[in-house]
Amino acid sequence: MKNIISIFILLLSISSSAKKEQIDFSFKNEIDSLIRFSTAIQTGNDLSRLIANQKFEEFLRKVLNDPTSIDYDFSKIKCLSIINSPKKKEKFRIYTWVMKLGNDDYNYFGFTQYQRNKKNKLKNFVYKLNNKSKEIGKDELSKLDSNNWIGCVYYQIIAPEKRKDQTHVLIGWDGNNWRSTKKIIETFSFNNKGEISFGEKVIRYNLGTDKRPKVVSKARLIFEYNGEVSMTVSYNSNLKKIIFDHLMPSDPKLADLYFTYAPDFTYDALKYEKRKWIHSSDVDVRNQEAVDPVRWKPKDIKERTKDTLIPQRSN
Repeated sequence: MKNIISIFILLLSISSSAKKEQIDFSFKNEIDSLIRFSTAIQTGNDLSRLIANQKFEEFLRKVLNDPTSIDYDFSKIKCLSIINSPKKKEKFRIYTWVMKLGNDDYNYFGFTQYQRNKKNKLKNFVYKLNNKSKEIGKDELSKLDSNNWIGCVYYQIIAPEKRKDQTHVLIGWDGNNWRSTKKIIETFSFNNKGEISFGEKVIRYNLGTDKRPKVVSKARLIFEYNGEVSMTVSYNSNLKKIIFDHLMPSDPKLADLYFTYAPDFTYDALKYEKRKWIHSSDVDVRNQEAVDPVRWKPKDIKERTKDTLIPQRSN
């Protein structure tokens, strides 16, 4: 019986793969151009990067306007990070990439793509993400949208455990500047028009201690730390928690200077409970099996001049 079930699952998998291969994508010429522009964004001089990025954005929008693009494998486009919907009943993607100018000047770009069927007609919504990081600053409370986006490269998505809960969590990386790096835990949802909304206040963060808690509601968490060190922020499927390094300044007197912050070898966490993400400190991960969060290493390590700022793709 087990063998029959295994064969059935295998046949379903092959059938699903065959269907994807049968899709006739009409934008193959545009993909070739995107591959070429992607290389120029990563390796050219500043002027050629600006020109290539403008063309890249133009061609990518054209491709995403084709509804079949949501099933296309963009892995050959090395500068592009793609977040897929983790739930089968939803169909969306978030595309982000970074353009680096000079030594440490980073600018971020992106699109959202959301699809739904309305009266047996497929609707394909595509919106550009406009980076307003400098204006927004370290705002962890406000609601934001595609026109007011904290620019970064997203590398992980966490779906809510409750079926009716539509608020997802994204984790992203921002090279920031020559002194510091940022990582961001962002909350978001889509409406029926395919418009993304960032900043659902579902994070309950404890600014105090376990004995004297001071819990506040936050829309997102923004971590800024010294650019020469590495910080872990990722979802751990075994613990069912978002695990992240606890940051401390090198000297308490430098608490307002975020480029002095570094991990202190303890971990904090966010755990999903009743549609909220509850913060806890000093999480013990030593005796748990396979608890080490995946470390994404684009620039926040010693090789600070590395140009390929793309998260590792999960299979």
